[in-house]
Amino acid sequence: MPDDDIAHRHQVPLPDPDQARLARAMNVIGSQIGELSVNIADANGMIGDVSSSMSRQADEFHALTRDISAIAQSNRTVAEASQGAVAAARETQSGLDTTTRSVNGILVNAVSDIKSMASSATEITAVLDTVAVQIKEIHSFLEAIQGIATQTQLLAVNAGIMAAHAGEAGRGFAVVADAVKQLADKTGTVSRDMVARLQTLRGTVDRLQKQNADNEAVATLAFRRSTEIEEELRKFAGFSDSVAGMISEIERIGTPVQETSRACATVLAKVSDLDTQVHDSAHMLTTASEKIGRLVSFSENVIGEVAESGVETEDTPLIRECIARAGEIGSLFEEAVRAGALTMNDLFDESYQPLPGTDPVQHMTRFTLHTDRLLPPIQEAMLGFDPRVTFCAAVDRNGYLPTHNRIFSKPQSADPVWNAGNCRNRRIFNDRTGLAAGRNTKPFLLQTYRRDMGGGNYVLMKDLSAPILVAGRHWGGLRIGFKISV
Repeated sequence: MPDDDIAHRHQVPLPDPDQARLARAMNVIGSQIGELSVNIADANGMIGDVSSSMSRQADEFHALTRDISAIAQSNRTVAEASQGAVAAARETQSGLDTTTRSVNGILVNAVSDIKSMASSATEITAVLDTVAVQIKEIHSFLEAIQGIATQTQLLAVNAGIMAAHAGEAGRGFAVVADAVKQLADKTGTVSRDMVARLQTLRGTVDRLQKQNADNEAVATLAFRRSTEIEEELRKFAGFSDSVAGMISEIERIGTPVQETSRACATVLAKVSDLDTQVHDSAHMLTTASEKIGRLVSFSENVIGEVAESGVETEDTPLIRECIARAGEIGSLFEEAVRAGALTMNDLFDESYQPLPGTDPVQHMTRFTLHTDRLLPPIQEAMLGFDPRVTFCAAVDRNGYLPTHNRIFSKPQSADPVWNAGNCRNRRIFNDRTGLAAGRNTKPFLLQTYRRDMGGGNYVLMKDLSAPILVAGRHWGGLRIGFKISV
């Protein structure tokens, strides 16, 4: 409802008793709505916490679903790989067995042949040695025959000479001597031919002996190497046994992997169902939180309307003081600009520079040192104005709080939780309450909220703010946080 309408409404004259009753009723309504607003804000904060927690759990469930799905897929891959490895190993084992049997059979036959060849070579060597000995004996016989033939020829020549001397009486003897000579010639010719042939045969036998000796050596070496091959074949049999053992191990691994895959599939189905339920619950909580947030806004608007109605409430003195102090701060800023202490651009600087090593993060701007100088007298004085006041601090339009009360401006420690409650200066509070306080342009804004003190510690408070204007330009707002009751 517009301010003019509100003013016009409250200008309607009422009898004094009626005005008193209305004032009391408005005060009671305002108080009860204030209490309701606090409870709604508290419930909204709790639902927001649960919603945030549910959202995180939903994300974790979703991540868990992905992880279990990945594990299930990995298990399926391992199971398939193990099955493939078993099949390949069995095929390899079968091939090894077949090859081993085949090579073993061939080797057995080859060894048998090599043994036979070696034995034959030994026998042939013995025969050739015997033949060589016999050739030597025949050669010696032939040499003897040649000697006899030579002597016979000499005897035939002598007999011819003697027959010639004997004349007619030795003619018959001459015929015999001539026949003997012819026999001796033929015998010599044949024996020489046989000697030549025997020498050729002996050379052939010698070559056969040498070649057979080489063959015997090769056969012996081949037999020895065949023994080594038999050893290697036994290793092949060992490989086959190793492959069989490997198959057994892979099968032993494959069984629990398959069981794990089945278990993962079951868990995945359940977790997926839970994932859907948690996401649905988180969505419903978010929706509920948004609705309750609208209730908070509604109750705050009603409280504002009651406060603006002119009816005195317990918060009215604070509202007037907040508006006055916000105006004073605007005047101080204008005076500092006129004095050249800083420019309007400096005052409206939004380049927030993080301070290294701070947790929670603190920031500096071009106007921070100036607010440290100008604001403490006003802000510290507000702490003694009303015993309910907990803090008083100015924020810019983005929720940046440059200068806080001294009690909340301690140097940071190594404990982020402690820092969150005690080092609240130079920080950006861009939550719903902080942004609303900094951006409100109405004469005042009264909110209810849970103040985050860090470490999961929250304090229920009312937040009163009034806009700070500098030469007609909206800089931010003065925030006063006060307890629900003393």
